[in-house]
Amino acid sequence: MARAGSRSEATRLTLRQAALDVASEYGVKGVTHRRVAAAAGVALGSASYHYTNIDELLYEAFAEWTQSQTAKFAPYFEAAQTEDNVVAAILQLLSVMYGTEEGRILLYEVYAQSVRDPQYYKLVEEWSRGARASLERLYSPRTAQQLEAVWEGIGVQLVMGAVASIDDAEPLARVVLAQEPLGRRKPRRSLAAKRR
Repeated sequence: MARAGSRSEATRLTLRQAALDVASEYGVKGVTHRRVAAAAGVALGSASYHYTNIDELLYEAFAEWTQSQTAKFAPYFEAAQTEDNVVAAILQLLSVMYGTEEGRILLYEVYAQSVRDPQYYKLVEEWSRGARASLERLYSPRTAQQLEAVWEGIGVQLVMGAVASIDDAEPLARVVLAQEPLGRRKPRRSLAAKRR
């Protein structure tokens, strides 16, 4: 249960970051109030006072984490006007999501949770939809989805060591983009037009 007050909110923020640190080190299953309190440098009672259960704490931590990650790459997609801009945005996304070991671990932890827990599934689904939405300003939903498949696939290969660099995504992204040159997207017909 959330507690009111700016001091409480500062403690809650510290606990959320600590929960992510613990999840990165031990996995989601290894996150406990005791470990989080130790990582946050607060008394065990403080951790359980601010969050009545570990599931609430973890979900808030991952929801906040996905928002913070998005804030680092979304502006690149929103500002994109050219194919080069779109490719640069994809490389920025990969840099944000896979640029650190902790980021890679947390990404796969939230993905794993999304398979097990409908609340996390909704979180990841909305996250994915948001990333594609800015691309759909410029390209069809099909192309946007294919581009998402590019960055997800390259991401896995980065983790596995099958590709050496984030830059390896560029040729594959350009293959997808070549199928639908920028500016040639057919406008969607309105429902009213379809009824005529």
